[in-house]
Amino acid sequence: MSGDGRGIRLDKVDGVALFTLDAPPLNVLTSATMNAISDALRDVGADPTLKAAAFTANGKAFSAGADVGEHRPERAPEMIAAFSRMFALLGALELPVVMAVDGAALGAGFELAMMGDLVLASDRARFGQPEIRLGFFAPVGVAWLPARIGPARAMEVTCSGRTYTAAEMHAMGLVSRVVPAEELKGALDAALADFRRASPLVMRLNARMVRRLQGRPFEEARREAERVFLEELMPLEDVREGIAAFFEKREPVWKNR
Repeated sequence: MSGDGRGIRLDKVDGVALFTLDAPPLNVLTSATMNAISDALRDVGADPTLKAAAFTANGKAFSAGADVGEHRPERAPEMIAAFSRMFALLGALELPVVMAVDGAALGAGFELAMMGDLVLASDRARFGQPEIRLGFFAPVGVAWLPARIGPARAMEVTCSGRTYTAAEMHAMGLVSRVVPAEELKGALDAALADFRRASPLVMRLNARMVRRLQGRPFEEARREAERVFLEELMPLEDVREGIAAFFEKREPVWKNR
């Protein structure tokens, strides 16, 4: 377990990197906290034994967003630099990312949540981009939300400043699953159990391809995926182990090579 008092903890448990936002009650994302998350993401990105990453939070909110005081013109460049580093590292992470959201995910907290490949939400979770009502907009919200829920809905969410329920975000396609608050940890554990079954090396290769091929024309993406399948995947020892385990009716023992 690691934590330096900057509002984030990182635990590595059975092949999973578990990030816990730890500045209760609201888990405000200050520049210091975002820099600490970036440091943790660099650590996770360099660890070849990991198979997935997950974000949870302590407190009554997942995150109420960035520090509004840091949006003043004289402080905004430093804040945006920290914001940019964190989201660039998260977007490039070659692991599936799970967000477990309980309570409010607003502003930058919502932007963090929307970066999840799998977004689990409690029935009391709330999502929104209230920035527009304070005189600014959400950089990741306008850049990434259209890809997640479509441009028309993204326009509504980012321009209205409204707060949306987990059920509404599920209907829009952002939230993968809504569960009672007391079942959120169990839902997260179940999702991570699926990821833990894979070879770390193959999991990273799979995640890399999903990220790399996003937005490419189908034929181009398919040909690149087939090339990597034959040239990079098939020579791996873990491929041979997976096939052998299937025919021998046993669990594979991954070598991560």
